[in-house]
Amino acid sequence: MKKLLPVPVFWVLAAFVLLAASSLVAAPVLVEAYQEGQIYIPEGNDDTVTVVELSFSVDTSCYVQFTAGGLTSFQTKMVLELDGNYLFPAAIVKGSTTLSALVVYTCLITPGEHTVRFKGITLIRGPSTFYNAYLQTLIFLPDTATAVAEQPTSDAEPGVTTPSLISSGPYVNVAGATELVDASGRVIPNAITEDKVYLSNLPTGTYLARNGERTIVKIVKVE
Repeated sequence: MKKLLPVPVFWVLAAFVLLAASSLVAAPVLVEAYQEGQIYIPEGNDDTVTVVELSFSVDTSCYVQFTAGGLTSFQTKMVLELDGNYLFPAAIVKGSTTLSALVVYTCLITPGEHTVRFKGITLIRGPSTFYNAYLQTLIFLPDTATAVAEQPTSDAEPGVTTPSLISSGPYVNVAGATELVDASGRVIPNAITEDKVYLSNLPTGTYLARNGERTIVKIVKVE
């Protein structure tokens, strides 16, 4: 069977998972991708197949929580991979009908760019099929994370106080997206730079990085 390429689209978040540990108190950002349709994992494939993936960058050590799930047929193993390393335990679905599974993992990450992948592998003869898989990354950013900006020069137009951005802190990769809109549908100008959305530039709220009618990544920044 032909394997379909992942196409992340918008998925409505029902609720946040709240962590009680005081060490996780920070400004959280939720990034989410969703696989619409089906992905086939071929029979006899020794390697896992990436169903959904997300990449992001942070400029300080912080906690993240990954949540992934979806529907799958037959016997399938689902596992998360962070920066090339598997995060165990994995979820194993057994049965001849379509069943659901969920994988949740929380860890401390270091500054830099990270990629998390939700993968699957067939455990029996015959292909497995993934339906409507999703991957969420909840990033607990320290409250001190800010952007670096340059103030206007002395010859700037009177009354203009908006600084020009030089660099920024954490960002989310949104390759393929052409615009960023907020929950009301308003386009945020100049929000995407080299396939990246810098989180420190965004006020709290919900945003969709999209290309036409197709949403690439959903971003939720919480106060």
